[in-house]
This record gives sequence, structure tokens and C-alpha cells, in this order.
Amino acid sequence: MEGNTMKSAMTIIGAAALLALTGCGSKQPGAPKSTEEVKQEAAKLETPEPGEYKQVLEITRFDVPGMPKESAEQMKAMMKANQQNTICLTKADADKGFRDMFKGMGKGSQCSYSKFDVDGGHLDAQLDCKSPQQGNATMTLTGTVKKDGSDVVIDMNASGAPAPMSTMKMTMHMKTTRLGDCKAS
Repeated sequence: MEGNTMKSAMTIIGAAALLALTGCGSKQPGAPKSTEEVKQEAAKLETPEPGEYKQVLEITRFDVPGMPKESAEQMKAMMKANQQNTICLTKADADKGFRDMFKGMGKGSQCSYSKFDVDGGHLDAQLDCKSPQQGNATMTLTGTVKKDGSDVVIDMNASGAPAPMSTMKMTMHMKTTRLGDCKAS
């Protein structure tokens, strides 16, 4: 979606967008999903209602083995804090649904969804990325997406990145709830 509004709102899959997407187009079992296959699955998600939303992102796990203890504790304290914001989703953004979510993704990365399934508002996806500079990462997204909010757990395991983040495991819980109509600005 365009602008900060949709970027902050119903983009539960947006966390995966941080890693980017490229599709291979293969239909073999176990093969990566093509960009078109992912778009078709994402289209099954309900179109979000316009309005004001509260979004809470909580880091529930953050492990970086090998990082100096002081730095790790500092980072864990920062990351564990709940991050909450309120945003206004316009009708124009809501009408787009999730169809533009993958536009411009995949530049400079070798990522593909090995799984991206939507069934009755339930999302089950896995994004696998490889980068010569940043190592490998696997991100799973599981949860529900409804017209008035979402509740998704994002689990990321990364390895092979430059020290001190050469191995990292992080789990995030993101919940978005529609509060009502947007307040006049």
C-alpha cells in the first residue's frame, strides 16, 4: 500500500516485506511459490475496513548468541518493550486491500516464499532469504487477518550475517485492532 498509513496498518505480511520477495514460478512440490501464486493467496485476505487502528508490536524473543553480554542485555531491553501506535487507514488505502503489497519487492535479495497459504482469514507463510552479505534468514508468519484487525506471530531465524549478529532468533507478536472511524485532523 502507498504511504505510511497502510505501511503501519494492516500489513501483517509487511514484516516479511522487510526481507523482500522474488518468485520462481515453479509448481513442483516444495518449490518456491511464484509472485503470482503469493498474490492470489494474499487476495483471499479480507479487505480491511477504513478507520482508526491500534497496532501493538511486541518482541517476545530476541536471542543473539556471541554478542557481548552488555550489548545483548541493552538490545533485549529495547526490543522487548511493546511498540504501540495508532494510525488512520483511509478508504483509498483500504480499497486496495493487499494487492499492491509486493510491488517493488525482491530488489537485491534472493528470497522466496516456500509456503504462503490463506484459509478463512488464517495466514500460514514462510519466507526464505539468502544474501551473500547478510547470510540466510527464515521467517514464518502465522495468525489471522480480518477486515477489522489482525493477530500474527512472526518468527525469524537468521544465520551467516556479519558479527555480532551472525546468528539471531527473534519472535514478534503483532496485533492490529480497529478502534472506529478516523478522527478528523
